[in-house]
Amino acid sequence: MRIKPDQLQNHLAKGLSGCYLVHGDEPLLQQEIGDTIRSKARQEGFLERDLFHVEGRFNWQQITASDQAMSLFSSRKIIEIRMPSGKPGKEGSAALSQLVAEPNPDNLVLISSGKIDSKSQNSQWFKALDTAGVCMAIFPLEAHQMGRWINQRSQTLGLKITPEACQLLAQRTEGNLLATAQELEKFTLNGAGFEITAEHINADVGGLARYSNYQLVDTALSGQAHQSLTMLYGLKEEGVKAMDLLWVLSREIRLLTSIVNHPQGLEAGLTQERVWEKRKAYLRSAAQQHNAHSAQHMLRQCEAIDQCVKGVSKANVWDLLGALIMQLAGKPIY
Repeated sequence: MRIKPDQLQNHLAKGLSGCYLVHGDEPLLQQEIGDTIRSKARQEGFLERDLFHVEGRFNWQQITASDQAMSLFSSRKIIEIRMPSGKPGKEGSAALSQLVAEPNPDNLVLISSGKIDSKSQNSQWFKALDTAGVCMAIFPLEAHQMGRWINQRSQTLGLKITPEACQLLAQRTEGNLLATAQELEKFTLNGAGFEITAEHINADVGGLARYSNYQLVDTALSGQAHQSLTMLYGLKEEGVKAMDLLWVLSREIRLLTSIVNHPQGLEAGLTQERVWEKRKAYLRSAAQQHNAHSAQHMLRQCEAIDQCVKGVSKANVWDLLGALIMQLAGKPIY
């Protein structure tokens, strides 16, 4: 069964399904939907959770074993599977199909995934999940939807925001919900009922740092390699976390990959991915420097940086970020 994110609360009010698949490229909405489902599950007695990250040569038998194992601390548990690629492969497809074909009534399956394209939605494993449980696709908000989202978020945080401030905040964060939410949360320090004005946005959003993560990405996309490196190490000096920067870079590289791989060409890719008009020039410039091979290489670089941040690799994370920036700017280091 497929439902929209705004239908989730009504669905949960009627009871939990045995399986949920949440897929898309908007991490904040995906995280919050997962939090909502987990909260409901805890209320229903699912007190234990087995979490699996599907990366590299993942052993799918772990999930089968978890599904069949008795819970140690409660009679019910959540089996949570995080699958960034959205492609489980042959072994994973079989494991997921079996998981929902023979459901354990004491387990709840929660799968979060990157964007799943139309071809994959016609696969056997996706259809099995769709039949057995609930599937939710999360799409990035359109420009005209951002204002409503910002107003709702402000109300949830106990804040007020003027129309001018709302519009300016949407422009500054360019549709990035995580960045927008973080900026709004800063204003909660001023107390409940605080009204955010355009002057506050001008002063507080992106006004305290010499550079921003988003400026760095756009500079690299436009091919300004030297300036990009200057901004990278400026951000390092300002205390920006490598993982926060990697999140912005990897998101943009996945977008670029989708665009350069689009079968109908660059412009069709920009339209399909709902790229904001003022950002199209950056991506058009980057698309002239990259192809499917170089885009895939940058995604592998992102994976290496992620492993470095997590302590798996002993490489210098800022050197790796510098190499990635140079690659993205069309000046790879060999």
